[in-house]
Amino acid sequence: MIWVFMADVSSIQRTSVPWELRQAGKNLSEWIQLRLAQQEPADAPLPNFAFPAWLGPLLFWSAVAGGVIWLAWLIVQVIDRYVKNRQPRPASAAVEFLTPPEEHTVAAWLRRAKQFEQAGNWQAACRALYLAALQLLHDREWIPHQPSRTDGEYLQAIRTLPKPRPLQMLIRTHERSLFGGEALAADNVQRCRQAYEEIAQP
Repeated sequence: MIWVFMADVSSIQRTSVPWELRQAGKNLSEWIQLRLAQQEPADAPLPNFAFPAWLGPLLFWSAVAGGVIWLAWLIVQVIDRYVKNRQPRPASAAVEFLTPPEEHTVAAWLRRAKQFEQAGNWQAACRALYLAALQLLHDREWIPHQPSRTDGEYLQAIRTLPKPRPLQMLIRTHERSLFGGEALAADNVQRCRQAYEEIAQP
């Protein structure tokens, strides 16, 4: 047992390169401290770190000049904005107001539908019947006619009417022919006329 312990102690390394380097650095540091302590007397005055006399006024006047420049820039910005707002703006181009077309009566739309039908213009005939129906709704004060109203808005508005189906057929035909590019025929005009007559019945 003792022999084993001795073998282990003898195998332990006594020095290594990193340890030697640490020791050398420590010895060097202590040597430098010792040399510096020997050169300075014990009652040596502390070094004087006084600023140059010209530095204080220079910093003060630099701050004053910076403040003046900043205020001048702000004043120029305010004056510039004021001058821009005071200048007369160029007159905008006059908007040309187009007078709306004169209001058509239901009878006038029906006459036009008949003329278009006789001329073989099926799309225009169906459109005239559609506009006659819208004018009829306006005249009866069911749905006010608005040129800006879309077919979708008319479909929403007629849901509350007692007979919405003929109106739906007219609106859908108008929508398909005008926006969908569907070609119409004479039988489409007949169906549109029949739908209008159903709407016109009291």
